Amino acid sequence: MDLCRFLRWKGFHGQRWPSQAALDATLTRIDVPCSCLKTCQSWGPDDELVAPESCARGRGCFERSPLTPQERVLS
Repeated sequence: MDLCRFLRWKGFHGQRWPSQAALDATLTRIDVPCSCLKTCQSWGPDDELVAPESCARGRGCFERSPLTPQERVLS
């Protein structure tokens, strides 16, 4: 899962995750509302709900966060 660079939630402070599994574990523990850094609300600039699973590629306001773990390609 790619995170949007504008997605925020309580407890997130520019955190980096060493792997996708660590990111997934963090996302399953989120029990507070998320907000969008562009609107500072629980909805994005497109008036849709802000959540890790909905703030994804294909949404017009989405920009991939550089904090999202990179998949390593073995050659």
